[in-house]
Amino acid sequence: EAIQETTVVYDRLFAIRRDWPASVWIRRAMAQNRAQDLSGAIQSYREAARLAPDDMQVQLHLGTLYVQQRRYADGEVSLQRALELDPGNRYALSMLAHARQQRCDWTGLDDLFAQIERALEGDDAETEFPCMPFATLAMPLSPLAQLHAAQRWSRMIARGSVPPRPAPDRAPNERLRVAFATWNMRDHPTMHLSLEFWEKIDRSRLEMFAYSLRADDDNPFQRRAKAAFEHFADVSQDSVAGIAQRIRDDRIAILVDRNGYTLNAREGIFALRPAPIQINCIGFPGTMGAPWYDYIFTDRFSLPEPLQRFYTERPLYMPHMAFPSDTTRLPTAPPPSRAACGLPEDGFVFCCFNTSYKIVPEVFAIWTRLLAAVPGSVLWLLETSADVRGNLRGEAERAGIGPERLVFAPVVPVGEHVARNAAADLFLDTYPYGAHTTANDALLAGLPVLTCAGETLVSRIAGSQLAAIGLPELITGSSAEYEALALELARRPGLLRSYRERLAANRHTTPLFDMARYARDFEDAMERIWAEYLAQT
Repeated sequence: EAIQETTVVYDRLFAIRRDWPASVWIRRAMAQNRAQDLSGAIQSYREAARLAPDDMQVQLHLGTLYVQQRRYADGEVSLQRALELDPGNRYALSMLAHARQQRCDWTGLDDLFAQIERALEGDDAETEFPCMPFATLAMPLSPLAQLHAAQRWSRMIARGSVPPRPAPDRAPNERLRVAFATWNMRDHPTMHLSLEFWEKIDRSRLEMFAYSLRADDDNPFQRRAKAAFEHFADVSQDSVAGIAQRIRDDRIAILVDRNGYTLNAREGIFALRPAPIQINCIGFPGTMGAPWYDYIFTDRFSLPEPLQRFYTERPLYMPHMAFPSDTTRLPTAPPPSRAACGLPEDGFVFCCFNTSYKIVPEVFAIWTRLLAAVPGSVLWLLETSADVRGNLRGEAERAGIGPERLVFAPVVPVGEHVARNAAADLFLDTYPYGAHTTANDALLAGLPVLTCAGETLVSRIAGSQLAAIGLPELITGSSAEYEALALELARRPGLLRSYRERLAANRHTTPLFDMARYARDFEDAMERIWAEYLAQT
């Protein structure tokens, strides 16, 4: 039954009467959630919570929806209530920590992280409510803990046996059919990276399909994607089974997942095994822990051989870097002045436009020490909410740093955002979840990026991009090395200038922004893994 039809049935039912028991309100909320009516779902779950205040699952779902709507403080209340009703609930623990990280409210975070690490130590314990894998990526957890989080989540999705791989179905001389499935055909970081690469695919080699899990709203990013793909289908109103069957009917050889375990993903599609080869690609920067993914799209810096044991997928290595880049998003006009960006004309500008949940106490402490050591310097951050601004300025004041030295940049259209990076002196990456698209934005605008590469893929992607553009010296391996190099660059303008000049010189000569080369590398990779698959069948 179509998703929209289900919500219509409930609307008619509730038009007749509203004094239904909690169970009916819950079913209505679930239908509204599937139809992306999050506000309606919240109202229905709130009514269910009023009728059944001790129903832990209602509190869990309500907290999740609040988080999805970025109402993090409300989400914390519901998630804490869920933990009162079910102490140790792993999903609630991970979502509560994630909500606090989103607000940069670090109260009790160390204890939450320790509980989550302990809960993920072994892989044999089954649980009905496992940790949310995406939330764990920004936590200081071991790679093994993140693997276990993904594996438990995948078992929850499968709920039993997984269908076998379909047999290859490709006629002689037929182009290889490659499909991307994603909810993010919109103003989203993965779209900021992908459009130019998709446009440069050689249609004589690959027949490209796109399945959009998000309703068509004719946004400019979606319009470009429609033009880039030969076949573009809006499947937002179809069931998981219906989408999987369509993929089979289209005889897709290689199916690329650009969501993974992220917001609005339809993970069940891939668990139904609609394509012979299925790839975890960029949307979820970690292992999916699921047997129905054959490859993870990566590069040798992002996922070196010693870390492969923490991934259930085989690494599909691109020769230079896994991240593409839409270079057309950089405006041709001169970048804005510091004054136009709300920055002081003089003084060193440290910058980090990573989203708030990536900022952890250890990294922020380094930043405050840098501000203390470099007189007149400021830290330029992305304005995500009043809560984040207030919490970070409070943390800075406790470290002896005046709140005026944290400057917050408002959210602006992508072209304006990329261009304003040039007003800063140095981009400071976060750890353990580092800059991905934001590092690409900075490098495209000519801003050097300083990163700290650790043992997880999410911490290594900025380093991959620096290596691809010929600036490996800006990749550090420890927090101490990161802090020392940041301070040296702030105190030695000549050294920093040399990196900026090299970045500008390498812009057109290295692989990072060469999307024609990237498209050829992608085509080669698709044909190579298909040939390997045929050789094994």
